[in-house]
Amino acid sequence: MAELTYTPRQRGFTVRLVSGELELMASGTGPDDANPAIEGSTLLLKNVSLVALVLGYAANELGYRRTRSPEKRAGHREAADVEQKDAIALADLVSRLGDKTTFAWCSGCFSKATHRHVRRSDRPKRTHLCQQCGTPTVDCGVPGCSHRAVIRPRTRIRFSYCAEHRHAIPAFEKLEARIPNLGDYRSFLKYEARNAVRIAKVAGGTVGAAAVVAPLAFFAAPAVGAALGSSLFGGSLTGAAATTHGLAMLGGGAIASGGLGIAGGTAVVTATGTALGGALGAATVSSYVGDDRSFSIELVRPGSGTPVVFATGFLTEGQSAWSMWQRLIDTRYPDAPVYQVHWGAKELKDLTALLAVAGGKAAVRAILLQGARRGSKAAGIPGLGWVMGAHGIATNPWTVAKTRAGMTGATLAELIARSDEGPYVLMGHSLGARVMVTAAETLATRSGNAQIDSMHLLGATVGREGHWHGLSAAVDNDVWNYWSENDNVLRWLYRLAEGNGVAVGQTGFGSKRSSIKDRNVSRWVAGHSEYVRTVTLQTTAADSKPGRRSAPTAEPLSRPPAS
Repeated sequence: MAELTYTPRQRGFTVRLVSGELELMASGTGPDDANPAIEGSTLLLKNVSLVALVLGYAANELGYRRTRSPEKRAGHREAADVEQKDAIALADLVSRLGDKTTFAWCSGCFSKATHRHVRRSDRPKRTHLCQQCGTPTVDCGVPGCSHRAVIRPRTRIRFSYCAEHRHAIPAFEKLEARIPNLGDYRSFLKYEARNAVRIAKVAGGTVGAAAVVAPLAFFAAPAVGAALGSSLFGGSLTGAAATTHGLAMLGGGAIASGGLGIAGGTAVVTATGTALGGALGAATVSSYVGDDRSFSIELVRPGSGTPVVFATGFLTEGQSAWSMWQRLIDTRYPDAPVYQVHWGAKELKDLTALLAVAGGKAAVRAILLQGARRGSKAAGIPGLGWVMGAHGIATNPWTVAKTRAGMTGATLAELIARSDEGPYVLMGHSLGARVMVTAAETLATRSGNAQIDSMHLLGATVGREGHWHGLSAAVDNDVWNYWSENDNVLRWLYRLAEGNGVAVGQTGFGSKRSSIKDRNVSRWVAGHSEYVRTVTLQTTAADSKPGRRSAPTAEPLSRPPAS
């Protein structure tokens, strides 16, 4: 039987996996080590899932030993134990690989790949290992289906359904499909096969799961990418492309321990744009839409010119309807087609209810303080740091709503990347602005022409910290940020929830980047729910470029029309 051991070192660790005559060793200094050393038998190194499990075990074992928080220690201990057992079981399967192969779609890496038979593992179903991602696979449980389903390496039940028949993806053949415009997203997400398991959510597909993902989960990614880019794989993937694909496998659920589900998938889509428009992006969007039943993209007005997409946040009851946004949008884009992103109905309702309870600020303080002190201080893309670092505060209404906003942003980015329409103008209020910032920074990681024309952020619940290179790079013209010092919701709610963090909707970005423009609207905006009713959108100078349809010049920020 295989054995996996962990040895602490003065500046890191060494892990050693032994399975018969096969051996794999890895060493590193910690979660910030971008290049952990890994060596050993070729057969073990070629299995990407095994490499991920071994490094995942090392990361969580390291986290358990270094973390003082009892809650986090328990989480790391549980994850390390699971990964250790799965790695040992998978190593045993690798040691028994036979010569027989089949070629089929894999539900682990969503690619059409060779699957190699595992000797002495034929009952109740013959087990194979995908030669692309290393995941154990069996024939789909639906009679006549030729696709491969994934199983846990140490399960005694060899019966499962493929990704199509679990409704984890719309269809294998649609993973690279494009859509004419955002309004056609439903046709892309239409399932082509029946749901054999009759469940509404994929494993790990809840917002709560997203909030408790282990913070060291992506430690394995660089080595996975290196393995994919090595000569063992014909050198077809190298550098950033290899690491990206390794991340995609980790986030998409390819690794034998079940992956990170929608939480990790969303984080990977957010972190690496090459996942957009591909298999991982399709799987993530499908999972997310199945989880958030309120999600939809509605064409509220057809038109011509640059399409506008807007999303609302909390404390905007009555402002979610197109009739409330029409004045704001018509001042700048009177003829444009307009889409509304509906999202997170339950989370926004819960957050709004929290602010309406007796005691107001005191009640929020009591609920949020403990979670805020433990929350992630990770900077970077809104929608990534908090997904990976908010361990133990999943029941915090703010964290849950913020998590949902990040997921929605990643989903919107995926659909925009697939769309033949655009570029788009993105608008958002409150957490809806966070949706749009996440979408923009996600799209910024994708090569090619910018798919966002400009942005308008109103009372944005986005932290002021950050270099904002991605946000600036994602937009062809300008990012307009309308902020008000009278926004007391952001003044105390955001500060409490984010450990004294400051929101750009309350102070501005303060960025030196010329395309990110702050507009102080304190004179007219008296509170968090007043932006849509009172603000007038600014004009981008580039609107007068030759070949670009001219937009009407916005009136100066003067006193708004009476409501």
